[in-house]
Amino acid sequence: MIIKTFIIASIITELLGLHGLSAKFDSAVVRDRQGAQKVAVASDLDLKLPPILPRPRIKNAISPNIYAKHFILIDNESGEVLVKENHREKVPIASTTKIMSAIVALENYELDDVVTISEKAAYQIGADAFLRVGEEITVEELLYCMLIKSGNDSAYAIAEHMNLDGEKGVTKFIAKMNEKAKELGMADTEYHDPAGLDVTGFSSAYDLSVATKEAMKNTKFKEIVKLSKYTAQSADGQTSHVLDNSNRLVNQYDYPGALGVKTGYMPEAGHCLVGAAERNGHTFIAIVLNTYADTPSASADETKKLLDWGFSNVYWE
Repeated sequence: MIIKTFIIASIITELLGLHGLSAKFDSAVVRDRQGAQKVAVASDLDLKLPPILPRPRIKNAISPNIYAKHFILIDNESGEVLVKENHREKVPIASTTKIMSAIVALENYELDDVVTISEKAAYQIGADAFLRVGEEITVEELLYCMLIKSGNDSAYAIAEHMNLDGEKGVTKFIAKMNEKAKELGMADTEYHDPAGLDVTGFSSAYDLSVATKEAMKNTKFKEIVKLSKYTAQSADGQTSHVLDNSNRLVNQYDYPGALGVKTGYMPEAGHCLVGAAERNGHTFIAIVLNTYADTPSASADETKKLLDWGFSNVYWE
């Protein structure tokens, strides 16, 4: 309306021969249009802003007694830390390392890429999926082997797939892991191998929550880690690998709303578990590193306590 008024005034003053006054009205029209454009741009930016998420609030509750040296509970949607203990200490994290290995693989490979299993990969110590030297298997099936059965052979096979002809080892893949950690702001983390066997590598409960939050954005990752069982197949269909999930939350315990995520154990790291569960549209990520009890179920028991506490004592507003 203001712009139209200035235009009419400009026309009338021009007809009356008042050229200087007409020019002033023309300038006013330009300024008003520019202002309207700025408002329109600001309005467009407002429309692109992410929605405001409800913030988690804690009721008048006593903090849970978690029998582990390091732990954290976060709200996945907001990333807000709800419970913590020694959560920024740099410690070995065993096979929870494979969360980052999966992130790097999913970002750099095609799922139907075919990998030939090397002798070095097949003969890795510790948990394995019983891959055979010379076996051809897709990246997708290797991800199942690595994340469900926690196969160290699978982790090394995935890492070696990054090599070009004539290249060997897992150096290139580890560099990608550390590059991604830096990108995500994981200041407490340094990876030294793709499986977590090298205990000179380290991370923290907090950094693991950051990596897990990132991994859970990927549909394939979420699909894999919540399965209790799976049978992986070689590319020719001649070899099968029966996989039982090492995560008791999705296997033996059948925890309500369980989404995964990853177990870990080394003598230096103790029993570790990254767990996640969703109920009523809200997801918690609970991480326990180095439980005081040296039993196979200890990490699942303590992670379950964290999740139970969250669902009982947190509300959103």
